[in-house]
Amino acid sequence: MRVNFFSFRKSSFIFVFLFLLQFQLIKASENKSDSTKLSELWKSAIQNNRNRNHYAALEDYSKALDIAPKNHLLFYNRGLTYANLQLLTQAINDFNNSIKIKPDFGPGYGDRGMAFYDLDQKDKACADFKKAADLEYKLAVSWINDSKRNSWCIK
Repeated sequence: MRVNFFSFRKSSFIFVFLFLLQFQLIKASENKSDSTKLSELWKSAIQNNRNRNHYAALEDYSKALDIAPKNHLLFYNRGLTYANLQLLTQAINDFNNSIKIKPDFGPGYGDRGMAFYDLDQKDKACADFKKAADLEYKLAVSWINDSKRNSWCIK
């Protein structure tokens, strides 16, 4: 019996192509599944925060970050949740991560500034408020422009 190598190579190529296609389809369904799970966790975290169940929200955000570790908004929102619980060091860490991922994210600077302010680290707070205002974060702009609140920062 004679083996036709061209036919064998062609069938091998088709087999490998179908295998890779199947792998890509599996990967795509995993990504869709991850996307669905991420969406569910995000909604749950928001609802838990609304219900003042902040520890459950922290758990949801942490699980979501396992799926999407480069999502600056997840870090930011978890930071806000830590701040609501007065866990300011953890909040600052999450705001730092949010800023590291997206350096032009004004709310990250503004809320990190608030955490620094609450920790009586006014120099760091002032620098963050100014940076947030430079990035046109409206809350920081209004704060910087309010002479009743900014006297310790604007010199």
